Amino acid sequence: MIRFSLTYCMVLLLLLPVLSSCSRTAETGTPEQTKNVTLIMKKKSGDYWNTVRMGAEAAAKEFSVNLRVAGTDYEGDVNGQIELIDQAVKDGMDALVLAANDYNALGEAVDRVAVARIPVISIDSEVNSSKVRSFIGINNYDAGQQAGQKLIQLTGESGRIAVISFGQGGRNAVQREQGLLAAVAKYPDIKVNKTEDCSMEVKRCDEMTARLLSEPNSIDGIVALDTAASVRVAAETDTMGLAGKVKIVTFDNTPEDIEYLQEGVIQATIIQNPFSMGYLGVKYAVDVMEGKKITEFKDTGTKVIDQENMFWSDNQKLLFPFVK
Repeated sequence: MIRFSLTYCMVLLLLLPVLSSCSRTAETGTPEQTKNVTLIMKKKSGDYWNTVRMGAEAAAKEFSVNLRVAGTDYEGDVNGQIELIDQAVKDGMDALVLAANDYNALGEAVDRVAVARIPVISIDSEVNSSKVRSFIGINNYDAGQQAGQKLIQLTGESGRIAVISFGQGGRNAVQREQGLLAAVAKYPDIKVNKTEDCSMEVKRCDEMTARLLSEPNSIDGIVALDTAASVRVAAETDTMGLAGKVKIVTFDNTPEDIEYLQEGVIQATIIQNPFSMGYLGVKYAVDVMEGKKITEFKDTGTKVIDQENMFWSDNQKLLFPFVK
């Protein structure tokens, strides 16, 4: 009897995990399946997009998500992004988190994803589709106003300024420019000499900046509306020996940007929170799949960083998100 009881107990112990598993399955009806979320970025590399990815990976770990990350070789590769989206549908993704390279061109691709009953969360930049469940990013119009107001503080209420973007075809630069021009319009003695587009060519951006700075009675200040334009404008201004004489306000916080800010070539930069965009993009995708309500727009905020506040501890966390 004792031998039988011991044997019986051992069998029960072996079966306990199985019985427990069956009990959990019975409670929910079906075994819980892993959620497959695809993040498609404007570009698969670079400090900004690496930070977006880091945020997305943190959320994927927290919410037990199988995360697939993809991106094009360069920003503006619209066809490349469309191909990545179509492939993700074929691969069986359950939700898409997208930073669209072009507002209009990606709209149709997003509509096709929605037809397949796959929820879409947009981050960083909006996309022209009513099927997007939520946009997570900044208010680019307000950010443009911040840039304009900061530049006027630097140049004074009279002078000549130029506005330069790298021509990424996105809605972000357009909205930033609109906000900037609205801020500048309040000061009749501020003249916007040039609004230029580098057309995504580094050499063209350098040449354009050099030409602007070489003109007689030329430029007192420049606003660069995106990362690529920011670095090129600062580099060319420094090369021409005009650092500090021409006031520069940029966007984002690449290592080059931060170095130029420390050296006084750039006077201020408007920074975003790409980590939060990536994190919330995945979180919202999970929320939608679980039937939870999400907001249509989540503003992740911007901050104006200059030499006076760049070493504040809170700002250091934003400037250097990879440093723990």
